[in-house]
Amino acid sequence: MILRLPHTEHWQLLTPTNIRVRHSWGWGYSIQKILGASEPAPRESGELLIASDYGGDHRRSTHLIYCYLVIKGGMDAWMSAIRDARRRFMSDGRTMSYKRLDDPLRQRALIPFLEAAANLDGHLVAIAVDKRKKWLSTTKDLGTDLRKVLQLNASWNSLALESMFRKVQLTAILLSIWSRPYTNVTWITDEDEFVANGTRHDDALQATARFCSFYSAHPMGVLRLITTGQDPDKLNYEDLCAIPDLAAGMLSEISTGLAQLGSWENRMQKVIEGQLSLKAEVLADWFWDTHMPLRKTLITIDVEGSRFAVRKVSMQEEDISSEMPR
Repeated sequence: MILRLPHTEHWQLLTPTNIRVRHSWGWGYSIQKILGASEPAPRESGELLIASDYGGDHRRSTHLIYCYLVIKGGMDAWMSAIRDARRRFMSDGRTMSYKRLDDPLRQRALIPFLEAAANLDGHLVAIAVDKRKKWLSTTKDLGTDLRKVLQLNASWNSLALESMFRKVQLTAILLSIWSRPYTNVTWITDEDEFVANGTRHDDALQATARFCSFYSAHPMGVLRLITTGQDPDKLNYEDLCAIPDLAAGMLSEISTGLAQLGSWENRMQKVIEGQLSLKAEVLADWFWDTHMPLRKTLITIDVEGSRFAVRKVSMQEEDISSEMPR
């Protein structure tokens, strides 16, 4: 019966599994509601591609940024446009990244990259997590139990395990919105610590599959987890991950500007209007431009006293909000 349900209704049912998942990770259900509202009509796809990157590690940033580019179509046009941009501006094999936008050639290639991404059939999802929220997917003690349940083999301390579980759990949440029965998924990530070696890579793939089973009742197809370093010659993986890298860099800069101003949703407009670098202003304008096929969503998880809140943040108003215990 669940397989015949349209769109996102399968995770809205009060099944025993859903109840346990909502109780353990209520913030995940809040993210599902926000993203489900942005995808009102089901669209079938047998293949999904996810490219991810992360930001906010520097000391002044108030939030850790997790960015995921979920792609359902438009890859042929993307590849053609990026090949042209590389031929014109980056024929020497340099890669696009936010931190390196002081380079004139990368600056000239930025707009072609953003224009190509704008025409993808997909959704760029950014999750900004308040750094004061130390434990989101695990607790200091729960991590050990989850390692045993998921049969993980790599060496993980509690903080590294939390970081890995956040990334794979967010991927599973996205797939609960966009996947269909037997969808094949390829997840491309930058060369992050959670996939730093073969054993960690295998653990992350195993954890992703298990978290997907928590959030999606339907059977999945083939799940692949690959890194940008596995395609060193063609740079196709690097170019896809450049889009979440650019978004994460911009949002991290906004977060840094918020450090002395208070909560994100109340102060973001002030920061954008007066305290951003030129590259961040260009990317912020692109991110909040709604007149393109690619959809973009920023969701924040903010600590507020003894509680924390999950919100969609826009330039005009917040759309959906929910609060829960810390």
